[in-house]
Amino acid sequence: MNVFRLAGIAVELYLWFIMLPTALLSWFRVQPGTTLARVQLFLYKATEPVLRPVRRVIRPMGGIDISFIVVFLVLQYVVVRVLFA
Repeated sequence: MNVFRLAGIAVELYLWFIMLPTALLSWFRVQPGTTLARVQLFLYKATEPVLRPVRRVIRPMGGIDISFIVVFLVLQYVVVRVLFA
């Protein structure tokens, strides 16, 4: 297993276990002080450094933030090119 394949696996895990739960939790109101609120804060802190630069370039359109979709698709494309090249 080379370094690129290992990096591709790490990105894939980040996409499915950090980014996707962040998107799903953003649809619901979470009560402050609960365990789920702490999980949501952790996920926010883990995804915000990746999403913030994209948000600066692609502003929310009509109140809808598409930065998540852009990052998810770009990273998925990179993973497919690395793992299945």
